Amino acid sequence: MNEIDLTSEHTMDEKLELQAKIAWLYYIGNVTQQDIAKQLSLSRPTVQRMLSLALENGVVQVKIDHTIASSMDLAERLKKKFKLSECEVAPVEEATAGQIDKAIAVTGGRFLEQVLRRAKISGIALGTGRAIRGMCHEVSRHHLDDFKVVSLAGTVVLDGSFNRYDASLSLADKTDGKYYILSIPLFAENLEDRDYWYSTRTYRRQLGCYTDCQVALIGVGWLGEVCPLVEDGFITIDVMYDLLRKGAVGDVLGWVFDEQGRVIKHPINECVTSFTQGVLLQRPVIGVAGGARKHRAILAALRGGWLNGLITDQLTAEFLLSQAD
Repeated sequence: MNEIDLTSEHTMDEKLELQAKIAWLYYIGNVTQQDIAKQLSLSRPTVQRMLSLALENGVVQVKIDHTIASSMDLAERLKKKFKLSECEVAPVEEATAGQIDKAIAVTGGRFLEQVLRRAKISGIALGTGRAIRGMCHEVSRHHLDDFKVVSLAGTVVLDGSFNRYDASLSLADKTDGKYYILSIPLFAENLEDRDYWYSTRTYRRQLGCYTDCQVALIGVGWLGEVCPLVEDGFITIDVMYDLLRKGAVGDVLGWVFDEQGRVIKHPINECVTSFTQGVLLQRPVIGVAGGARKHRAILAALRGGWLNGLITDQLTAEFLLSQAD
């Protein structure tokens, strides 16, 4: 196990946050020191030292005096409500879109760092989008042997250019890993082209690579006139209007769904080149998404069983918990 580096390159805020997180797990979550060490990729002596420092620094008093405490409480409640295996909630002091995006990127980056330090990690699968790119930007360099990064979504848009928000190459570079890209459109021109793609050797190779991955991290898309699917050139505005009329609220890897997370009946869903939901869920799938625009889409993705993990912001977590199952 490659333990987290707690040297001077880490800021005092990061060290205090780690102390608070360990303290919450130990004193409130009733997690043993051994299990905390395993969960956070730390040695047990490091966990003991962090608990001592948490007391010395005043993080642990009668209550845990850090914003991460309320975020961890929200994460535990989300886990129970939506039966999630993993959940991280980024604390946000202000609700501007930029600050929320940054908070999710930092929290997602720290989660991804923990995944990369796990023993026998052989691969990670990634969707596309701003949240995924922001998360990968926060990751430090690692040298991983026989490691692969697998792209889960086609990167070619309508005009033949490539989606600039695919982060797989960036993560592969940071981990000295191999990069398996999908150099195809997110949406095929028709059903016949989609079926042909599913029959190719390239698709079978990508599927094989995906089975070697320990986890998939994907974005959740919102729908509207200026949403990424339109702005980035994957679909036309006319198609978007038609989707909205049919009750669409969001998408995962191009699969467009309604408020219950059900794939809607529309020609666009007959042309998606991404893995189907059944194939996708062969591995743990963690959504990385937040912000007010995405509230309905994230809720629908959870209701529809597209995700079994979530990295989001505090305000989104509160919204999700306020909604009926």
